[in-house]
Amino acid sequence: MDELLGFRQEVRAWLEQYCPPEMRLPLGGDDDITWGGRKMQFKSEAQRTWLERMAEKGWTVPEWPVEYGGGGLSREQAKVLRQEMASLGCRVPLQSFGIWMLGPALLKYGSEEQKREHLPPIARGEIRWCQGYSEPNAGSDLASLQTRAEDRGDHFVVNGQKVWTSYADKADWIFCLVRTDPTASKHTGISFVLFDKACRRVRSPSSRASRRSAKPFSTTCAWKSATWSASSMAAGRLPNTCSPTSAT
Repeated sequence: MDELLGFRQEVRAWLEQYCPPEMRLPLGGDDDITWGGRKMQFKSEAQRTWLERMAEKGWTVPEWPVEYGGGGLSREQAKVLRQEMASLGCRVPLQSFGIWMLGPALLKYGSEEQKREHLPPIARGEIRWCQGYSEPNAGSDLASLQTRAEDRGDHFVVNGQKVWTSYADKADWIFCLVRTDPTASKHTGISFVLFDKACRRVRSPSSRASRRSAKPFSTTCAWKSATWSASSMAAGRLPNTCSPTSAT
């Protein structure tokens, strides 16, 4: 208990010294939220500084291992950090689908190569992710999944379309559910793939929930015969990273 109290005092002192005053004000709008990524436009230098300082401490993902960009904190220590941030009004330095959804999956199932390639950029806010789950005829019902990834040995050929892909127009990479074994039963033969959206055959036209909404709500992410290099499957669960083999 005394050790945790000492940690609390250290955390508070650090936050008081290094959290910019502007980052202790209530959020004024969506542009005050730091999502990170290649396309991130910081509203202020204080916003950038706060992300960089917290990422350097590993406190954007405090419970992740240090070697993957995290803080290596225990659950109790991470709780103290959140409490002290809340007490001082410190903003969350980074919001990310990579933190909430992809990171935990990689930590549990990913290969060491995957973890070292993808987790540190997520922790630093360098890459923004979106999820490719829903399709025109497949929402939460995975049995209807139609997007396919054909394994050609050293690469996949992906054909399909995803919808309701929040912020796909702003994301750099996508984690996507695809059908890799069309002969298997409908609820199996599905794989979880990761790939860069830089390929010009991947399209992400933004649409909006309504004319009154200023925030992209539904985005279609589509590709046809996009070719991605890939390594072997990791434990049959997560394929190794897919990246464009060319700009075709």
